[in-house]
This record gives sequence, C-alpha cells and structure tokens, in this order.
Amino acid sequence: MSLKKLFAIVLSAVLLCGAVGCLAEGTIDYNGRTKLAMFAPLTGDNLQYGVKIRNGAQLAVDQFNAEHGTEFTLEVYDDKGDPNEAVNIANMIVSDKDEVVAALAGYGSSCAMATASVFDEEEMILIGVAASHADLPGMGEYVYPIPMSQRLEAVEFANAVEANCGIGKIAIVYQNTDHGVQACNLFKTQWESLGGEVVVFESFVPGETKDFSAVLSKVKSAEPDILYVNAAYNDVAQALMQAKQLELDCAYVGPGMCVNEEFLKLVGTELDGTLILSSTPCFLPSVIESGNIDEATAKFIDEYTAAFGETPDGFSAQGYDSVNIVLNSVLAAGTTDAAAVCEQISAIRSYPGLSGFNMSYNEQKEMNKGIYVFEIVDGSFNRIQ
Repeated sequence: MSLKKLFAIVLSAVLLCGAVGCLAEGTIDYNGRTKLAMFAPLTGDNLQYGVKIRNGAQLAVDQFNAEHGTEFTLEVYDDKGDPNEAVNIANMIVSDKDEVVAALAGYGSSCAMATASVFDEEEMILIGVAASHADLPGMGEYVYPIPMSQRLEAVEFANAVEANCGIGKIAIVYQNTDHGVQACNLFKTQWESLGGEVVVFESFVPGETKDFSAVLSKVKSAEPDILYVNAAYNDVAQALMQAKQLELDCAYVGPGMCVNEEFLKLVGTELDGTLILSSTPCFLPSVIESGNIDEATAKFIDEYTAAFGETPDGFSAQGYDSVNIVLNSVLAAGTTDAAAVCEQISAIRSYPGLSGFNMSYNEQKEMNKGIYVFEIVDGSFNRIQ
C-alpha cells in the first residue's frame, strides 16, 4: 500500500471519529431494535422529494449493513406531505417502538413539527431529514434536523449577499408561507444589522401569483441594488424573468430551492449572472463536470446513479446523511438506547457529510453548515464560493 493511500485511509478515520466518536467495530446491544421508520410523500405534489430522500436513505442502509455486517432495515410510509397523515403514521410507528431505532421525517418542516411531540413522549429519536424550521430542535429532547437551521441559514445568506454584492439597498420578495415569512424576517434583521437598507419587503401567494408586475413596479421605483426572491424555483423563475422584462437593473439573488435542473430549463440563459445561495450542494452534471467536488461526493453520485438510474440531488444526500448519522451514532454508543445515541449525535462537530460542508450541531441541536454560492453562467450553475 502506498503512503498516499495509507494517509487517505487514516485521514478518513480521523474525520469520522471526530464526527461521532471513535467508530471502532464492537458489539451493538440492539435491544430488539433494527428498524428505521421513515414517512415521506411518495404520492402527491411533493413525491419527487420523498422519492429522492427515500432512495438516499436506502442506499445508506444497504452500504452500512454491507460494511458492518449489521441487519438494519428501512421501512417507508407515504404521508402524502400531509401533517395529519404524518401524525397517524407517527402513532403507528411508536406502537411498534420495541423494533424501531429512530423515525425519519422525510420532507418538510410541517410534518416533522406535527409529529415531534408524539415521538418525544415515547423517547424515540426523530430526525428531520428535510426540516429546517428554527423551532424544530426545541420541540423535543430527541429531535434533530439534518438541514441547516433557518435561523442560521438566513443570517449566513445575508452575509453571503453582502460578501458578493456589497451592502446597500435590497428588495425582498418572498412566498407567504411559514418558511418564507420566518426566513425572510431573519434575513431582513441580519441585513439591517450589517448596515444595509430594506427598501421593499413584500410577500405573495405561492402557486397562485403568476403576474408579479405590481410588486416589481414597486421594486423598480425603490431603485434597489439587489433583488432577493425567496420562494420555490418556479416562482423565483417567474419573478426574476419578469423583473428582467421590466429592465430592473440590479443584482438578482435566489435561494437554494432553485438549485435544480427544472429551474435552469425555465430560465435558460436569460438570468445569467444571478446568484443562488444554498446550504446544500448541487449534483447537476454541469457542476460535476467542473470537477469541483470531492472524492466522497463523486463516489456517492456513482453509487446512487448505479442503484437508481438517476443522478442524486440535495434531498438524496440528506436522506443518506440522516441514516449514517443515526447508525454511526448507534455504532459509537454500542447500543440503540435513545439517550445514548442522542449523546453521540449531539457531540457531532465537523461531520463529513454529503448534504453540506462544515456540518455541526450546536448546543441547541441546530444543524449549522457552510453556504454554497452559485452563479448562473451560460444557463448552468457555476460555484463561486
């Protein structure tokens, strides 16, 4: 074995030990629990997210079992993206708690938050796979999110805009949802603390608003230096394309919800120069081909594509990280006892995950990550930070 290869193996071991304690092989006291129970939308408007998350989670379970000789299983329920249905499933899962290591809330803060008390009362771990609401970590002793907390993300988004566009006048247009309201109020507070001015702060009804001319006319009159639209990719595309048609001359900025192929298909090269901020990476071919990915990410992309016949995305990576954080913590604790596993999860610092970089839990159990900054160049995402 070459010294270079030996060094790489040792470095990987050090990183993993730093994340969840030393993961040397040992005996696990399963206490009869070998099941991970996930609920996610496998039908309905959000099924594409649920399927990606499920696939990433299943790949992680399969790989962990193959590496460690364990027999953990993943059982997935369709919550249809409905919090009421999620609660029904949560009650079913806790009735089977003697076999369940942890529950995984697959997509959205609403379903995770609706079920948090159900699992916490039964002292069962709940992982918010794609739940970034700032209030979630405080909703139970056994509750952990995988995405970056909205509270921390909004602050870092404002910092990233300042770093890339300078401080000045900003217009903020956002979707009137719980996520949009919370994220943009936090962004606004941070922007103003940096010395910037918010000249427009307007919401719209997502999925219903097609004509943004009224709010964009108000934006144009305010003569901002920056327009930040925080919404789902299709609404961001519509708003920014219409801003372009109005010849709104300022920097355009969008959120991580735009980091997908569908957004690029909608905007083509019309929004070249737009900045997109994200706490999760981009797995699109243009980014992969740029070579700006590490070896672990490249391996994940290859193995996921081989298993499911499609390229993974940030949701796939969140499903993958969710399972590995739980199971590596079980391995480190040597038991499936929830309190012992939670102790290992809470201690995670600089976790070498695939759904972000510099992943770390703080004392409030909020996940913190670094921020990716992408610029649209020739109709593709180009990472600049």
